[in-house]
Amino acid sequence: MFDLATSKDSDFILFIIILAGAILVLLLTRKLLKVSFPYFFLAILGLIIGLSISALASNPLSKLPGDFGKWLPIIFSVFITIGILDLFLAQAKSFALILQRLLHLPTAKDLTAFEIIVDTSVLIDGRIREIAQVGFVCAKLIVPKVVLKELQDISDSTNPMKRAKGRRGMEVLADLQKLPQVSIEIIDNGDKRHVEADTRIVQLAKSRQAKIITVDYNLNQIAQIQGIEVLNINQLTEAIKPSLIPGDELSVKVLQKGKEKDQGVGYLSDGTMIVIEGGDKYVGQILNCEVVRIYQTAAGKIIFMKSKKLKG
Repeated sequence: MFDLATSKDSDFILFIIILAGAILVLLLTRKLLKVSFPYFFLAILGLIIGLSISALASNPLSKLPGDFGKWLPIIFSVFITIGILDLFLAQAKSFALILQRLLHLPTAKDLTAFEIIVDTSVLIDGRIREIAQVGFVCAKLIVPKVVLKELQDISDSTNPMKRAKGRRGMEVLADLQKLPQVSIEIIDNGDKRHVEADTRIVQLAKSRQAKIITVDYNLNQIAQIQGIEVLNINQLTEAIKPSLIPGDELSVKVLQKGKEKDQGVGYLSDGTMIVIEGGDKYVGQILNCEVVRIYQTAAGKIIFMKSKKLKG
C-alpha cells in the first residue's frame, strides 16, 4: 500500500501520524486505568466498534486513485475511531448507571463510603483503639504515609513528652493492624513535602470521597469548610457521655477549697467543675457525692453536689 522507497516526505508524515497515535493510546490507557469498570468497558467497546468500522471502510477507500487512496483510509480510521470513542465516553455516565443496575455493580460512592482517613492526632489520642476493639469501626481505615512521617518525627523528638506521644501513636497503629475485625491500609499519597500534612489529608479525603477521623480542631474546621465529613472522637465522647441529673451519685476527688464557706471543688474528666457542699474539709480525698443541682453558664456547666461519705 505504501511506497517507502519513493517518498521521504510521506515517510515522515506517516511517522508523525503513528507517533501521535501511539501517544494518544498511551494517554487514553493511563486515563482509563484510573476510572471505574463501566467507563473502562464502554471505552474499550467504543474503540473496538471504531476500529471495526475503520477496517471495513479502509479497503474501498484504498482503491481511490493517487494520494486519496493512500491517505484517506488513515485519516478516516483516525477520525472515526476517535469520534466513536468520544461518543461512547460522552454517554458513559448514563450507560454506567444502567450497567450498575444490571450487573449490581457498586457505585463510586458505595466503594468509598466505607473509607476513613486517619490523622496523626487520633493515633496519639489512642481512643480509636478501644473504639475499634469493641467493634464500632466498620469502615476501612486509610493511613497516609505523611501521618507515619509525623509520628516518626515526634518519636525522634528530644522533648520526652513529645517522644512519648509519638511512640504511643505508633503503638496504637500497630495494635489496630493486629485487630482481625479492622481493615487498615497504609498508602502513599505522593511526595508533596512543600504541602502541609493537614492539607494533604484533606486532599486525599476529597479525591477518595472519604471521611476523616481526628481530634484536631483545626483539621476538623478545614475539612468541614471544604465539605468533607469529619468524625471527631471528642464529639463522640461528648455525645455518649451520660447526662447527670439530681439524685445521681458519683465519686469525686476534692482538689481545693471553694469560694464559699464549706465548699470543696473538683472536676470531671472532661473538665466540668463540681462544687461539693461540705467538701472543704476533705481536700485531696475522694468523696461519694450526690448531685443536687446543675447550672448551665456561658463558660460551661457547674454541678453542685453534697458529700455523703468518704470513698472506701
